Amino acid sequence: MATQREMKRQRLLEQAERLFLEHGFKAVTMEAVAAAAGISKMTIYNHFHSKENLFLEISMLLIRRFNEEVTQLVWQQDNTFDRLRVYFEKGQQIMETYSPAYIRDVYDMPYLINAITEYKKKTTMQILWDILKEGNRMGEIRKMDQQFVVQLLDVLTIGMLQLMPKMDEVELIRFNQQLFRFIKLGLLSDSRPSCP
Repeated sequence: MATQREMKRQRLLEQAERLFLEHGFKAVTMEAVAAAAGISKMTIYNHFHSKENLFLEISMLLIRRFNEEVTQLVWQQDNTFDRLRVYFEKGQQIMETYSPAYIRDVYDMPYLINAITEYKKKTTMQILWDILKEGNRMGEIRKMDQQFVVQLLDVLTIGMLQLMPKMDEVELIRFNQQLFRFIKLGLLSDSRPSCP
């Protein structure tokens, strides 16, 4: 059974996540987080040194959750392209739950972007690495510099994060269709029939 301290911390994280995702970093005060969690502001500082530290923790939790969910979904698919499609679609679905303010505030904080990038290299990029490695092993994709492809897909993902808040739904769907077609054509094994 969870202790009182653990339950307070869990409430704090849940409410901080909700507020940051809805309003971004800049618009949310520690007082608002404390009030939403039903705890004192001092209790927050017992767990986190600063608002920035709390925001970073929430951002890392979001990445960990994405990694867990997408890993499970990816390996339920039968082939490389379905795995990549699920990876990108899940990323898009998750990003649609984030407010433009949250995304903008993340990009306005270079140290946060650096921390997220480093963490993603060790975790989320490993998922892409494993998908490509298995696709190569199965002969579903052409032989390639896997490190380059993972880096390229990472850059595309970051670019998508920046573009998504500026696109309407029709533009976003069309962009994702074109992006996936581009990726598929670039990775398709020479031994497989070309895609239409």
